[in-house]
Amino acid sequence: MSSHQEDQNAVLPKRSHSLVTAIKSVFATIGVISVVLFVIFVGIVSISIYSFSSGIKTFSSSMGASNSAKTGLTFTTPNTSAPYIAGVRLYGEIIPENSALIIEKLETARDDKHVVGILFDVNSPGGSVVPSQEIYDTIKEITKIKPVVTYVREVAASGAYYSSASSSKIIANRGSIIGSIGVIMNGFEADKLIQFLKINPFVIKTGALKDTGSITRPMNEKDKQYLQELIEETRTQFVDDVKQGRKTSDATMKFMSDGRVILGPQALNLKLIDIIGSKQTAISEIVTLAKLKTTPEVFYYDDIQSFSELFAQKFAGSTSNIIRDSISENFKNTKLQNKIPKAEY
Repeated sequence: MSSHQEDQNAVLPKRSHSLVTAIKSVFATIGVISVVLFVIFVGIVSISIYSFSSGIKTFSSSMGASNSAKTGLTFTTPNTSAPYIAGVRLYGEIIPENSALIIEKLETARDDKHVVGILFDVNSPGGSVVPSQEIYDTIKEITKIKPVVTYVREVAASGAYYSSASSSKIIANRGSIIGSIGVIMNGFEADKLIQFLKINPFVIKTGALKDTGSITRPMNEKDKQYLQELIEETRTQFVDDVKQGRKTSDATMKFMSDGRVILGPQALNLKLIDIIGSKQTAISEIVTLAKLKTTPEVFYYDDIQSFSELFAQKFAGSTSNIIRDSISENFKNTKLQNKIPKAEY
């Protein structure tokens, strides 16, 4: 082979290598540009959604919630000078976040001179102890100024019934579930699982009961007695407040305080509710208590939800909701921390 042919053969691999390198550089550049364009696109979409969301909020406020815009409230209030009945919903589990908003709505209705009464619309299985007590206390104070009538749609159990017990009147349907006057505290022991995983937790404490409820060790009898005394005292507060709010007998409270639920007719017989009826019955009771000649309009204080929140909910889809609900159902009453388990109504 001549030296000229050898030089050509040596040049070909170099050219091939240069070509491959050039192609890689082109694709790498395209990739970087694609990523940059995607980031810019996401940024533009986010800004657009935020801007549109703000516009939707402003529009919704101007269409019937101008008072909300002025006061910075996160729920709608009517732009009217006519008397009206304020509707406040207690739906779902009672937790600190939603109870704070419910109390804010109740206090807004209390302070609004155009509100002649409050329709407390309840459909809840109960929830946290302190938020339930706070709603009870708030309604108790408001009834000194204007009537608060509770309407039980399907369920007013445990903390939801506690919250409603200080109302001026309680109206429920025949099939409504009432009661569950009691306290529950759930937890679990994971010490065997921790041993299986060969994890060696340690606890340094200042008292025998400091780590009561810890998942890292079994619950002993002293722990159980301590927690039982704690929830018994909590139940006593529940029973005493319901008894005071409803003017019920000791026999009724003894019968109900084992945590049972009953339907509307039996609740009426035990004076846990005042009337079997519908929402319209509850509205009529407000009119009677407020000594009005005509029935004013009912205006619910509804939460203002932004477009971005709605978009996020739809975008998340049903899968995330199923996962969230599944996790919540299995672990809502426990926390993977060394704390005393949480008592709930």
